[in-house]
Amino acid sequence: MQKPSNPQGTRDFGPEVMRKRNIILDTIQVVFKKYAFEPLETPAIENLSMLTGKYGDEGDKLLYKIRSNREIVHEIGDEKAQKITELFPDRWIPGKSKLGLRYDLTVPFARFVAQHRNEISFPFRRYQIQPVWRADRPQKGRFREFTQCDADCIGSSSLIHEADLIHIYDEVFNKLGFSKAVVKLNHRKFLEAMVDELSLDFPVSRFTSTLDKLDKIGKDGVIIELINAGVSEIKCKKLFELITISDFNETILDKLTSSFNHNALAMSAIGDLRKLVRFLGNLSRSIKLELDLSLARGLDYYTGCIFEAVIPESGIGSISGGGRYDNLTDIFGLKDVSGVGISFGVDRIYEILDSQNLWPNVNSHNQSVLICHFDQETQEFGVRLAQKLRQSEISVLVFPDKKRINKQLDFANNKSFSHAIVIGQDEMESGILTLKDLFSGDQMKLSIEDCISRLKL
Repeated sequence: MQKPSNPQGTRDFGPEVMRKRNIILDTIQVVFKKYAFEPLETPAIENLSMLTGKYGDEGDKLLYKIRSNREIVHEIGDEKAQKITELFPDRWIPGKSKLGLRYDLTVPFARFVAQHRNEISFPFRRYQIQPVWRADRPQKGRFREFTQCDADCIGSSSLIHEADLIHIYDEVFNKLGFSKAVVKLNHRKFLEAMVDELSLDFPVSRFTSTLDKLDKIGKDGVIIELINAGVSEIKCKKLFELITISDFNETILDKLTSSFNHNALAMSAIGDLRKLVRFLGNLSRSIKLELDLSLARGLDYYTGCIFEAVIPESGIGSISGGGRYDNLTDIFGLKDVSGVGISFGVDRIYEILDSQNLWPNVNSHNQSVLICHFDQETQEFGVRLAQKLRQSEISVLVFPDKKRINKQLDFANNKSFSHAIVIGQDEMESGILTLKDLFSGDQMKLSIEDCISRLKL
């Protein structure tokens, strides 16, 4: 007998966990809709050629590749395939993969936009809530299969979209109870400017992918990687002199202007950030905004403002990230279309809410009724009553078996039903029901109509 188990880095979600996850998903979705984002879904499987080369060298290594047996047999021949299968029954037959599981939701979104360009009105704002897969080493807060919640706008270069995304961060984190959330900002042109300033003789993408590891391997680890790549110790020291972290406001931008006024790339970045400050205005926020010049977001497709959200005391890395991308649709034949977006990591948000006990009363989100009964006659009455309640959009289950009332109530408590109605002869004859609140223990005698009104509160 084979022992049932999950592949490493994946999980099952039972009803209790799903109720909690749905609090997160519903919260994010409501805010996305509030900012006029429309829903979209794309397939889990994409052409591997479409995925490869979009996430940097590190990202490409984490792509899950898919091969069908039919493809394999077609490539190597039936006879050879049979022999290999007989010799190595548990081995995957090597060959060239043509399909892969999606790594994120942004690249498939860009493919969708290019493919359906004649059906879309630009600017196009979409949200997407779906799982993604990465062949990563599982650890705390890091999984091989996880859910992302993305909001992107494409077809406009206005920084008003960046401002909207920051407001979305503020509303989502406030609703989830994250009082100490920090949203870090940077601009990819600042990173290009640093490569200029340091006269680094290798691609910007290599620099950003190395700097992106700062939280994982620390300053010393980044310096070692840069030295191994041919950067001198003096230039490494100068790099960390350039890197600053400060509150995001006009004052810090004025200071950066003085430091980088000779660099066109840096001044372009500062110009964008000044516009963003003006769009944000002086509205009070629950989140803290930081300008972090070490923030790199290692994905190759970012070109402008970039974001990363963290809960500092959680011990878990970023729970959201994103940024501006100007050329992502170019590779699909759609030129000069700029986009920007963010992505929430549901699984990391769940971990933080769970570890800090920040969940609202989950039971309050489970307004459901169990109808209990004594015999077949009262059960049949309960079935008819249940349909009346369901017509009023009330969630109801009639206990399906004949068991003692206390066993039925135990079931209701174990399943976190909010209420129970016990049907006996008196209830059938009078039409007056006993509604029991299973959380408080209170119970009331009510008519069917009053019972419905009470449950809909």
